[in-house]
Amino acid sequence: MNNKDLNEFKKILNEKKDILLKSVDHKKQKDLQEPVVGDEIDAAGDSEEKELIFGLTDNERVMLDSIESALHKIEHNKYGICERCTCKIPIERLKAMPYARYCIKCQPKFEPKK
Repeated sequence: MNNKDLNEFKKILNEKKDILLKSVDHKKQKDLQEPVVGDEIDAAGDSEEKELIFGLTDNERVMLDSIESALHKIEHNKYGICERCTCKIPIERLKAMPYARYCIKCQPKFEPKK
């Protein structure tokens, strides 16, 4: 992979990271707002919304870790290498998912069983 490609992936990853951090910050600000006094149904709805927000935050944390890992790999000339088999990850996969850690062949081994 050439320097132009690496710089483009770095730019994309940093943009995704910024968007994610802004989203998380927005949710935190929303959560810190004064609660509106209401009845039990309102309180239950607020509780469900908070659970959803915190659930999304867990997913966002995983995404942020993946993005930061990819940025670290760029800095250490290890970007685009599968963490399991050490083969090169095809650039088409990286374009679709720039924070990919595994090649297509290895990815299913790390997906949760359904």
